[in-house]
Amino acid sequence: MKKEKATETAAPKTYPNYTDTSRKEQQERIKAALLAAGGSGITTIQARDELNVMHPAGRIRELRESGNHIETIWTTSTNAQGHNHRNARYVLISQANGGEV
Repeated sequence: MKKEKATETAAPKTYPNYTDTSRKEQQERIKAALLAAGGSGITTIQARDELNVMHPAGRIRELRESGNHIETIWTTSTNAQGHNHRNARYVLISQANGGEV
């Protein structure tokens, strides 16, 4: 039995406010999202899809190196095709300047 290829394609995502892909700007977007999320954090997929950060783990590492305490919580989620994927959720515990979240 031959599988039929889907003819629908998702519209490309646009990032009207996130056209700067410099490392510093990506770090700032992630930190702002972590602050806004509070204790719920953000996932790797959210960082890619919503913040235009293609390597979230690298930006999180850099934020940690600058003194931010960020926890990683590993979760499993199911995508639209029914496949399970391991996914990191990052939660900001405290900021580099010692401020609690």
